[in-house]
Amino acid sequence: MRELFPIIENVKVDLKSLISIKHKCDPGVCNGKISCCAEYEICMEKDEVDKIIAHTPGAAGFAPQLKTNGLYNNVFDETDDNLITIDVDEDSQCLFAWRNSNGEVLCSLHSHAIKSNLSFYDTKPGSCCLWPLAIYQGSPEILTVQDDAFNFDCNKKQESKGAELDTEIASIIKNVYGDKMLVGINHAISKM
Repeated sequence: MRELFPIIENVKVDLKSLISIKHKCDPGVCNGKISCCAEYEICMEKDEVDKIIAHTPGAAGFAPQLKTNGLYNNVFDETDDNLITIDVDEDSQCLFAWRNSNGEVLCSLHSHAIKSNLSFYDTKPGSCCLWPLAIYQGSPEILTVQDDAFNFDCNKKQESKGAELDTEIASIIKNVYGDKMLVGINHAISKM
């Protein structure tokens, strides 16, 4: 019997959804189109804020709106459910976003990571690292693909020649959840 929603590492995994998507983060495809930096409210637990604050000086080198008169702006707000969000500008774009000379929308935390030879998984909020995947609340929580992921040009339907994860999707899972989760998901896919 094939199981499409196995529980792996205490997370219910939507296998069919995960193998349906091919992802390639390429800011050039966002130019003049919708960008994930302007489409979602970025929510995080309070413990993630310290990680982001530590990398704000490097990010401000790309996104000058993070500073005013030489001081770093408070770009965080607390929600009613005790989460923290990142403020947005008048275009609903995350304040950590910036445009390069080609007009491409980039994440300043990601750009700082590249410039500093760091993993962007260590500099960006967890929800940004996970995108285009998403976690939905439940008991247990559910790992799936963001509902509107295919509205973005960086995501394509993966051909159903064989049931396997796209390389980038596998990398996201490994970096966010670890090797054990990725092995568990690949094992479950092989039994589909």
